[in-house]
Amino acid sequence: MANGNALIVQLGKESTYGTHVTPTRQIRVSSESLKPNFNKVDEGLLTGNKGKSATNIMGIKVEGSLSTLARPDDIGLFLACALGEEEVEGVSGSDTVYKHTFTPVGNGENDNLPTMSAVLDRVVSTFGYSGLAIGSLSLSADAGDYVNLEASFVGKDEVSGTSKATLTPSPLKAFKFHQGKVYIKKPTDQSAVELADVTSVSWEYNNNLDSDTQTTSTGLYYKRPEVGTREMTTTLSCIYTSASEAYRNDFYKTDAQLGVVLEFTSDEEVDDGVPYSLKITIPCNQVTDADANVSGAERLMENMTLDAIDDGINELVTVELINGYSVQY
Repeated sequence: MANGNALIVQLGKESTYGTHVTPTRQIRVSSESLKPNFNKVDEGLLTGNKGKSATNIMGIKVEGSLSTLARPDDIGLFLACALGEEEVEGVSGSDTVYKHTFTPVGNGENDNLPTMSAVLDRVVSTFGYSGLAIGSLSLSADAGDYVNLEASFVGKDEVSGTSKATLTPSPLKAFKFHQGKVYIKKPTDQSAVELADVTSVSWEYNNNLDSDTQTTSTGLYYKRPEVGTREMTTTLSCIYTSASEAYRNDFYKTDAQLGVVLEFTSDEEVDDGVPYSLKITIPCNQVTDADANVSGAERLMENMTLDAIDDGINELVTVELINGYSVQY
């Protein structure tokens, strides 16, 4: 009898929304929940019999999520589809190192998020999914752990007759918590100061997709999900000290803004002296929660929640990924 360890997940970026493409990456996952959601509606009329009438399918969409680890090559596909804009350039002094820069797509009429196709071999049968837009993306890591990645999706349909591509999973190690650094940029001089003794970090990015619009042109399906107001939350836990208390006083007790930079640098190198790395820069944030309550005899900790805001000047968020992939995802 087969078990979940036999699951194969493959993903590919679509060139046309909802048109299934051959996957380009095989991703190891810890869990998945992709499935079609059929909106079944009965007539709501009296039947003259003992029970209710049969239902009919009025709409179809795919919903679910994937949980995996943030690897220096695979994560680019998730970032490209979650944020929407990508630039790639070579890194000076090397023919094998490239920097991918991801920023949020605009709100114009033709500004759409890229979508994915997926093939999932669940041992008993193989399932295909098309038109997968990322509704939310999160990265999180605790002391002694890897950097975990979770993406939630809204898609068009479950596609029959799909088959796996000949792919192998990434051989690269996932980013780890101990490879991370957190920097705070004060608004007075924008100089980056490392926040010391962080014990956990998470970054959550939400596209607030509008995915429930059905028209006479879409038939059983829904219109391509449209991106809404982007929301970002960074949550940090650190050892409670006079230095961390200063941030609570300066930013939680006021409406002052501050920048946040999250960096992860791998111990594997793309080229000599150039490690794989991930850098998330959020220029404008406000501290919406901070506490240092004592609940026992354990070491004193401080927890901070920072919400990103749009100041109309800086980019809402910029993510830089250094790896050996030479083209856009």
